[in-house]
Amino acid sequence: MTSHLLPPDRRDERLSLRQAALYGIAAIVCVAVLVVFPPQRLLGSVFGVSETSSITTASAAFGESGELRIQLKLPGEVFEFPVDIRAASGSAKYQWVRATDSVAVTADTALVGSEVTAPPRAGLYHLAVTAGGTRTVLDDVVLAVLVPFSEKVGSTINGYRIGTYQNERGRPDNTPPPPGFIEVWPDYAAMWVTDHLQLADFLAHDGQDRWPRYLALDRRLLDKVELVLDRLGARERVMDVSVHSGFRTPLHNLRVPRAASDSRHQYGDAIDLAIDADGDGRVSYFDILAIARAVELVERDYPGLVGGMGVYGNRSNVPYVHIDVRGERKRWRG
Repeated sequence: MTSHLLPPDRRDERLSLRQAALYGIAAIVCVAVLVVFPPQRLLGSVFGVSETSSITTASAAFGESGELRIQLKLPGEVFEFPVDIRAASGSAKYQWVRATDSVAVTADTALVGSEVTAPPRAGLYHLAVTAGGTRTVLDDVVLAVLVPFSEKVGSTINGYRIGTYQNERGRPDNTPPPPGFIEVWPDYAAMWVTDHLQLADFLAHDGQDRWPRYLALDRRLLDKVELVLDRLGARERVMDVSVHSGFRTPLHNLRVPRAASDSRHQYGDAIDLAIDADGDGRVSYFDILAIARAVELVERDYPGLVGGMGVYGNRSNVPYVHIDVRGERKRWRG
C-alpha cells in the first residue's frame, strides 16, 4: 500500500513555507496599520493617551531681526498674535496671564486663527494657549498693554510728570504724540524687550524716583538696533550695548542741553547708544564709524526702518550714535 504522506524532511519544508507566508502577511498588515494609524494615534485609541500637541510663537512675532520680544497694544485692541498650533483635534482657546506671576487675568476665549483681544488694563502679559489637551504659556514674547495717551491729565499720568507735546501747545508739528505709554514698575524694568535691550534702558533720566514710571517705545526702533548689532557680528560674540538715552519726556527734553524741541526721543523711536564694535574693551570713534556703516546697510535693506543718525564724539566724552526711525533719512554730527 502506497503512503501519501510526505517524508519528514518534505513535511518540514512545507511547514516552513507556510509559516513564512503567514509571517509575511502579518508584517504587511502591521505596516498598513502603522501608516493609517500612527503610533501616537493607535496608543490614544487603545489606552486613552492624547496625541502630542505643539504650541509655539510663530517667527513673525520676532520682527525682521528675529530678536523682538515685545508687542505693544492699547487696552482691548484686537490684533493678530502669530502662533503655530499643531494639535490632534478640538478647538483652541487662549487667555492672558500676568508676565510676572502667570496669574490669569482673562477667561478662556475661543481662538479663531491668530486673532486675539488685548486685556482691558495696562500691564505686561503673556499669552496662554490651550489646544489638544495641552496648555502652553508663550513666555518668549511679552504683550505690553499701554496706558492710552488720552489718560494723560494736563502734564502728568498717575502723578508722573510727562510735560506737554508740541501739538498740545498749539504749535505746528507733523508728529502726533505716542498712542500710549508703557507703565513700568520696579519688577518690570529688567524685562528684556530684545536680545540686548531691557525696558530699563528706555526709562527717562529725569530724576523722578516714583513708581510706576512711564515710557513711549516703538518696536521698529528695537528691530533696527538688533539688525545693526547683527551687522556688527553680535551673533558670533557677546556684544555689550550702553544706552545713553532712550525715552525722554517732553519736560525732561527741555532740560537737556542742545536737545531739539522736536527730539525723536520724546516719541519713543530714538536711542543714543555706544557699542564696543571691535571688541577691544573700549568704545572709540572707530567703533562709532562701524556702527554708522551698519546703520546705512540696514536702512538700505529695510526701507521701512529709515530714519535719522547722528554721530557724536570728542576727546572729553565717550562717543555714541543717535539712531531713530522717523521715516526720512537725516544725518548729522554732534
